[in-house]
Formats: sequence, structure tokens, C-alpha cells
Amino acid sequence: MEAGSLTEAVFAIDLGAIAAGDPNVPVVNRDPEAFFRATYLTADLRRLLDEVLASLSGKSGYNRVLKLRVPFGGGKSHTLAALFHAARKREALDGIPEAKEFARPGNVAVAVFDGEKFDARNGKTLEDGRTIQTMWGWIAWQIDPEKAFPIVAEHDKDRVSPGGDMIRKLLTEGASGRPVLILLDEVLKYMERAAAVSVLDSTLQRQAKDFFQNLTVEVAGSEKAALVYSLTWSAREALGNVGLLAEIDKLASRVDQLREPVSGDEVLPILKRRLLGGDPDPTLADEVAAAYQDVVTGMQRAHAETPSERRQAEEEGRLLRDRMRAAYPFHPALIDIMRERWTAVDAFQRTRGALRFLASCMHSLKKNGGAKALLGPGDVPVKDVDVRVKMLKELGAQNDFDPVITADIDGPNARAKRIDDRLSRETPALASVRPATRIATAILLYSFGGLRREGSGSDETLPPGVTENELLATCVGPDLDNITATAVLSELRNTCLYLHYDGVRYCFKKDPNVTKLIEDAEQTVAREDSQARGHGPVRSRIKEMLEERLAGHHTAIVWPVKSQDIPDEDPRFLVAYLPLEFAAEGKSEQERQAKEYLTKYGDRPRRFRNGLGLAIPEKKQIEALRRAVRYLLAIDRVEAKKQQLRLTKDQLDQLRERKRTEQAAAESCFRELYTAVWLPWVQDGELEIEKVERGGRPLQATGVHERIMELLTSVGTPRIHGSVTPRKIAERVRLGESVNEGEPPLMGIKASDVLESFFRDIAPPRLESASVLRKGIARGVSESVFAYASEGSPVLGPDGKYQVNRDKVILGRSIADDEVDFDSGFLMMPQAIPEAPTAQPTGAFPVDTGAVPPPSVQEGVAGRGVGTGTGPVTTGTDVSGRRKRVAFVFEATREQVFKAFPAIANLADKSDGAKVRIRIEGSSAAGFDPSWLRNAVDEPLDEADIERTVEE
Repeated sequence: MEAGSLTEAVFAIDLGAIAAGDPNVPVVNRDPEAFFRATYLTADLRRLLDEVLASLSGKSGYNRVLKLRVPFGGGKSHTLAALFHAARKREALDGIPEAKEFARPGNVAVAVFDGEKFDARNGKTLEDGRTIQTMWGWIAWQIDPEKAFPIVAEHDKDRVSPGGDMIRKLLTEGASGRPVLILLDEVLKYMERAAAVSVLDSTLQRQAKDFFQNLTVEVAGSEKAALVYSLTWSAREALGNVGLLAEIDKLASRVDQLREPVSGDEVLPILKRRLLGGDPDPTLADEVAAAYQDVVTGMQRAHAETPSERRQAEEEGRLLRDRMRAAYPFHPALIDIMRERWTAVDAFQRTRGALRFLASCMHSLKKNGGAKALLGPGDVPVKDVDVRVKMLKELGAQNDFDPVITADIDGPNARAKRIDDRLSRETPALASVRPATRIATAILLYSFGGLRREGSGSDETLPPGVTENELLATCVGPDLDNITATAVLSELRNTCLYLHYDGVRYCFKKDPNVTKLIEDAEQTVAREDSQARGHGPVRSRIKEMLEERLAGHHTAIVWPVKSQDIPDEDPRFLVAYLPLEFAAEGKSEQERQAKEYLTKYGDRPRRFRNGLGLAIPEKKQIEALRRAVRYLLAIDRVEAKKQQLRLTKDQLDQLRERKRTEQAAAESCFRELYTAVWLPWVQDGELEIEKVERGGRPLQATGVHERIMELLTSVGTPRIHGSVTPRKIAERVRLGESVNEGEPPLMGIKASDVLESFFRDIAPPRLESASVLRKGIARGVSESVFAYASEGSPVLGPDGKYQVNRDKVILGRSIADDEVDFDSGFLMMPQAIPEAPTAQPTGAFPVDTGAVPPPSVQEGVAGRGVGTGTGPVTTGTDVSGRRKRVAFVFEATREQVFKAFPAIANLADKSDGAKVRIRIEGSSAAGFDPSWLRNAVDEPLDEADIERTVEE
């Protein structure tokens, strides 16, 4: 590599030539010992070698038919060569410690079929003039020309596939009892060509497919044979014949197993083993990694705003240090670009292409100087024509990017060069750093391929390019600080002709950019907005976009200016989304405004205060949202002048791409714009504000209003409820209780008063709408908790019964929700219902109002503490020793309570009625806050529909 004498053959392994012993094959690929000295055994390659050698040795329990399906250049040929050498000369593996224990199958007959080289029409001509016509003939010839080939000689001559019995004979008698390893490479290419060769009423392709299927079946059932074959990874590598690829894949799917020889970070030791003469000095690797860790961690820590973000910066710094140690002398970002991004380019070969490219870079830096502590994306010597040509060739771009490099990166008058020249005059220490060239070169490398989109479940990739944070983390180092790099990047964005910035990613493209037009229009929009003092085009557009996202949600009110903009006496839970300027107010002013919204409706007090919440804008998201909307308005203005500006189709495409990016940025901001809701609550007789915030808890919903409702209903203690129990309804209006001391119990109440109580009185539970209350009342009637009458407000007679037509009273039977009328309906306790003149109506049920007292449990004194208890106490043991009752007492922390749930549930499963009786006791010297007790304890139990008796 230092001499620059590496040829294509060193990287592109020719399996057929290796099998034939071609002297033109480089020694590193032809000689088994040299091959394995230069080979890093990945975990999957070790497993593959172990499987194949064990199968050849006659061991059972191993897969004998293995399929290699790897990306173009992903190590497939190298893997097949490793299997070939290991089978032919097993002792060559003994130089690798982890391979010493692999099986030793002895003398193995190895047959290699290279579908790219074997001619479907003319076959293969031997040195003695004989011709082998088919793949089965060529495989048999390699197993044994004297014993194996005659078995299928006639089949080869007629180009007719041999049957399973003949193949089994070929693998046993034909090999004289030796193990047989068959390696099939580029099967798809051979099958494609074989379709053009006629064989009687069939084709050679059909015969070859029949042979391939029979071969996999016979090998799978053999004692000492193994078959490894390769297929392309994806449809784009299948020469356009996706159907044939799927058919071949299916032929062996019943007996084969898929293997991928290279995965994840295993490419790092492969690159180092193939390119370096020996392992780098670990002390030097530690020093370099620590130096870069300090710089990158300091940069990220400076941007951290919270303790958790600072801890995250420290953790990411440690991960970077460990990766730099493993990748040294390569920057891990350079390896990631090739492994994660360039693989999306059809022409790029994942392992082979990386080796060729890195070899050219290292040779150039050795020859011309300029090597740094690490070889990173910004250190690639693109000014070297050989490096540039190799890189662009690997990426299928050839000469397309020469104008880009000349104009913006490394030409005589390149924009990056101009910046570096000026910086070197101002700060001589930067002369050798050349920060603009480093950053521009890194952007260039990020401009090909793209990251796989997370969660897409397909090969879909994100657009090429790099974010500012990714770029800075890649380019800063001991010789280049974050502030300088950020300033240089800004200057590059404003001056380069081919650098495209869509608001998120930087990317070089072969077409000139429209960034300047957009930037100018954005400055105009910003100026107009500033002159309008916050009420200009940006604010108007944000409000429009928010209204679009809240359209259809009739309980959402957008940006109320005064309290009467929020409806009152509407029996639904309303959410008022406060305007952006609310976030800029001080804390005391915010609370003053919030209380006015929550308690007033114009000049009068608000009645339905328990049915209103305020969605509060998040200050951190506002500027990012304003910026995205400014650019959206700027793009619209540039697009409106497209004819005047004579924009090309590509430039219009760039505008649309930038617009999509800004729309995505705005959408992201909208999702995080409202993450807190303020609710009214009463403490010590005074109105206070309960601030419900998401904190670090993730929300699943994507819509603005849906996320707010998820926060109120599903995160932590629910504040809004979609159901209410009959018992909670009775408790809320104190039905059946004395409202004031000395007064008789309240035996009935108007349905309208019940509705008013839930939406007027500030107390849990808050209900989503009046329909929730209707369902609860209907359920209470069917469960005989209370009765429902549809005749106004009946009078309570001296006998304690309401004077109402008994036929108008419903108790103990189901009623439809819409039968509950809040205008005319009336609820009454069952004991206040007038006596029926006849027998109890069908469908009515007696009401059991008695509470079953909890069982008495002996509470031990000695040994009680957190996590300890007395139990279990058992009684009623029968003659077989089976306990009929189990009871115990224990004290537990919050964590222990959660761990105890499965045990309690198990006991319930086996108990009568699938229920257990639970007694809960908690004590607090300071006393429990009543509001907290309702929200954190009572409400969750109500939601679980748990009836309980409270002990005093």
C-alpha cells in the first residue's frame, strides 16, 4: 500500500482462478497461510467455518446447505475463498487461535462453480480438448474426473439434469467416500444466460433449476457433504430479474440457512487487518482518542442546558473515545460514512470499495504529506487526482463532481481555499489546519448515499447530507475549536456555489444552489416581522398552521385574546391554546393571566371552571418554529417569482425539497410546542394553578390536540376522565348524605344540578363531556345505585318518598344514554322511591348497600419493618393438608408493592370467585393532602371500578 502498487486483483477475489491455481492470482489470495494471516475472522465467518468443517467431518446437528446473501462487495467472495482454503488445507487455520478447535475433515473433494465465468452455451473446454457442458458436469469433474464425472457424463452431454439418486451417488461413490464441499458463486448470472439455451422442449435454465433444487435436498440429507451458495442481497443487484431471484431463493428455502459474513462494527478490524502492517500503538491510540474526547465533549457540554443534557454529553464523549480507540488510525465517522451511507449507492461495494478507497487515501498522504493524527472525513486528500477518481468511481459519480471540487473545495480559486487563505493571514496557527477545506471535504463525503430511515421497515433512506451537529462533531479536534468551525461553516454556506443547505442538512450537489435567493427573502420576511413588533406575517402564518392542525377539534380554542374568547357553560372539557407571546411573560404575569382566563368570562365569574385547561407554549420551541415559518414564507416568495428569476426545473426541485424540510421542521416544533396544561385547583380555600407537564415522559400521539389529551388522560395520574362510576356521582353531589349537619340526608337531585356540579366545582374528577356523565347515570340506574325519573323536580313527601308516578321511575334495568335528560331528569335514592301498587317489576333487583367488613388479621409486633410482615396465617386445613384460608400482613415500599402484585394476583386466581380481600393502610405524620389523596389514590381506584370501605 505504501508503494501504491495495490492492484484491483488484491481486493477483487476471483474464486474460480483461486480454485484453478492460477499463478496470476496475488499470493495473499492464492496461498492459504497468507490468506488467513490477512483475514480477520468475524463472528459470523467463524461460525460459518465451524459449521462447514463440522459437516464435512460427518458431525450431525449442523446445517449442510448455507446461503450467503450479502450486499455488493460485502465480503461474499472472501468468505467463499476462506471456505475453499480451509477445506483444502485445514492446517492453514491453526495460526488463528480461535480456529484451532475447528473440526479436521481430512482429504476433502472441493468443487467450485463460478456462474459468472461458466459459459451457458459453450460450457468449459479442458486442456485435453474435451468440453464440459453443464454445471453438474463441471461439479462432478472437480470431485473426481475418473469416478464422479462418468456418473453424469451422459446427462452432461444431453444437458439434462440428473435425478436425486444420481446426485446422491455422485456425492458418495463418485467421491470415493471423501467429504464433498460444493461452492456455488453468482448462480443468478448463470441461470439468466441459461434461459437462452434450448434443451429439447425445455431450456438449460429449467434443467439447471431442477438440478439446483435436487442438489440442495441431497446435500442436506448427506453424511459428509456441504453446499454453500451465494445470491445477491437485493432486487437492484439482480440484473433486473427479480422474479428469477425470488424463484432461485425459493428452490432451496426448505433446507438452506441464511448467513451474512460481515455485520456492524466488525468492518473495523477487517480494514485494519488488510491495510496496516501491524496493530497501531495502543498508547498512541489512547492519547489521540482522549484528546478528541475532550474537545467534542466540551463542545456538546457548552450547548447543554440541563444537568441531564450535560450527563448525556459526558456519556457520548466516552463512547466516542472507545470507538476512536477501536478505529484508530481512522476516524470512526469516516468508517460510518462508508458503512451506513455509501452502501445506499448502487455502485458502492461495502467492504471491497472501502478497502480500495482507504488504501488510495493512505498512499497519497504518505507520498505527499499532510497526514493528521486521524484520517477523518475532512482529511481525505481530494486534491489528489488518483484519490478523487477512485472515490467518485466507487460512488458511480465519475466526473460529475469535478466542477464542485474545483469551484468550492480545492480548486485554484475555490471558495473554501479563499476562506482558508484569509484565516491563515488573520490567524497563522490555522494555516496548517485549513478549516474551510476540512469542513467542505467532510460535507462532500456526506453528500452520497443516505442513512436508512429508522422504523421504515424497508430500504428507504433519508436524503444525503449532514446536520451541523454531526459535521462539527466530525471536524473539530485538538487543532480546530467549535467556535471557529461554526463561523467557517456559516461562511461556506453563504459563498459556495454548489453547497446546498435545506435548513437541516448540508450537501454538495452537481447543480448550483438557490440558497442565496431563499436567504435574501428570509431576511426580508424577518425585517417585516420585526417592524410589525411580533404581529407580522410569521405570527399570522403560525396561527393559521395551528388552526389547520386543530381543525375538527371543537373543544380547542386557538390563541384567545381575552377571557370571553373561551366559551362558558359548555359541558365539555375545553383546552385553550395560549398565544406564543405568553411564553415571554414573567412568571407572576403568566399566573395572573392564567387565573383570569380560568375564573372569568368577561366581566362576570366563569361558571364551568372545572371544564377548562390552558395549553402553555414551550419557550424553547418558539424560535425554532418562527425560523422554520420564516423560511417557508421566503420559499413561497421565491417560488412566486420563479419566472422573473428564471429558475430551472432543478432549482424548483431544490425549492420544493427545502420546503419539505422546513415543513418537517415546523411539524416537529408543533409537536413539542404545547407540552404543559394548567388547570385550576383549590388549596386552603384559594384558587391555585396545577401545572401538568410532560417532563421526560414520551407521548405516543402525533397530533397537537391528541398529545394534550394524552397528557391529561394517560400520563401519570389522569386529570381528565372518559368514564365515571355511579358511586363517584353520588359522592360528588352527596346523594344519600346530609349536606349540612343536622339536616336530613339528600334523597334526590336534579340531573342539571349534577351536571353543574361536575363542571362548576373545582374538584376531581374532571369529565371529557356531558356524555360521560350520561353513561355513568345510566350505569347507576341499571346497578340500582340510584333511580332516574323523567318528570322535573318531584316533592319529597312526609313519608320520605318522592311524590311521583311510579311508572316514571326507572331502577334496576338498563336505559340508553340518550334517555338521560339533563333538563328534566331527576336522580333519587332507592329508598325514596314511592311504593309500587303491585309486585316488584320484572328486571328490578334489590340494592345491597351493606359493606362487607374486612377480615380480622393478626398483626405481629416483633420483626415488623419495611418489606417484612407476619404472615402467612392459615386456617381451616383439611385432612389432606390443603389450606382453605391464607392471610398475612406486611409493610412494603413503593418498589416492593409493584413486585408483590404478581403474588397477590396469583392468590386471587385460585381463590373463591377469583377475588381476594385486601386491606390497605398508610400513615403520614404530616397528614395527607386531601387534593393529592383524591388525585393519586381515589381516582385511580375509581377508574379501576374498585368498591371499597373507608376505615376511620
